[in-house]
Amino acid sequence: MNAVAAIVRANLRRTVNDRSNIFFLIVLPLLIVFALGSAIGGSANDLVVGVVDPNPTPLSQSVRAAMVDSGDVTVSKVTDADTLRHDVATGRYNAGWIVDASTTPTTIVWIAGLEGPAIAMRAAMERAVAATAADAQVVSAVVRSAKVSPERAASIVDTLQGVPTVPVTASSTTVDAADDPATIRAVLAGGELTLFIFLTSLFGAQALLTSRQHGVTRRTRAAPVTSGQIVAGEAISRYLVAMIQAAIIIVGTIALFQVDWGSPVAVIVLSAAMALVGTGAAMLLGALGRSEQQVGALALMLGLVLAALGGSMQPLEFFPEGMRKVAFAITPHAWMNDSLWKILVDGAGLRSVIGAVGVLAAAGLVLLAVASRVLMRRMV
Repeated sequence: MNAVAAIVRANLRRTVNDRSNIFFLIVLPLLIVFALGSAIGGSANDLVVGVVDPNPTPLSQSVRAAMVDSGDVTVSKVTDADTLRHDVATGRYNAGWIVDASTTPTTIVWIAGLEGPAIAMRAAMERAVAATAADAQVVSAVVRSAKVSPERAASIVDTLQGVPTVPVTASSTTVDAADDPATIRAVLAGGELTLFIFLTSLFGAQALLTSRQHGVTRRTRAAPVTSGQIVAGEAISRYLVAMIQAAIIIVGTIALFQVDWGSPVAVIVLSAAMALVGTGAAMLLGALGRSEQQVGALALMLGLVLAALGGSMQPLEFFPEGMRKVAFAITPHAWMNDSLWKILVDGAGLRSVIGAVGVLAAAGLVLLAVASRVLMRRMV
């Protein structure tokens, strides 16, 4: 056991001492998540919204002013509802609203696109509507009943407490949970988690190949160390690096980007199973490889191709049914990404993804068994 621990410590020390590994382990994954998350957005800033309000009323004007005051929002007048819907759909406007003052109470229809900022702005819009409606309607009532100027009525209203809100209907197009910006960022982070656990593991095959070529494993056998202990030490080393990579992505995205991982226990268990697959694949690649260049090229190609096919770059839900079947048949990524979708979008827990965990664990153990047999033969 001491021999296994010594091999693990030596491999981890070698990983830490290589500064390029720090970049690939920490900086690159978080940088990609940040870049993708920034493209999605999720705040009420820098919005361009269109407004259809053919007959402005004090109420609709107050709502418009409140929306502008709520953030960096540019409001543009639009002639009709059809034009607004078209412009939102084509991306000219992030969102918009249609005011119908002919109804009682006034109806404001919120038109939202699929972009994160527009979805987040909807809540601000409804709060502004509720607050402004109360003020505007109460001011109007005071003007009529007290026969005072609107300015005087507004001053009176400002001193009132507990004024009941006059209802103003705010309706919008239905937004699916998968279109929520926070959920989108979490799904993107999940794809990166799957990608980098496997890719980082595969790049670890280079270190194993170097140890073989430089005779490190043979010299280790000269000590009272068995082949099984060497294989175990190499496998545990790569597994720990993969889990460290997973921890960095999970903790980093929570701390830096407020990503909600839904069921952290389920995500960690999935990551552990995926790390087992990556470890087995890395051990096999390192045992069969003939040069560092060959292993590096294969690791990069396999890591990216399997990630793309397995839904790490585009969710599997957008794949044709035939392509989904192929993805599940030949990539471990599909099993993990599909499970992460259930956790992050559908709100599932560990029980719902335990089948995928079993598949990944079984695949990892098979790869490890084959790789261990090949590596032992190469050490003879």
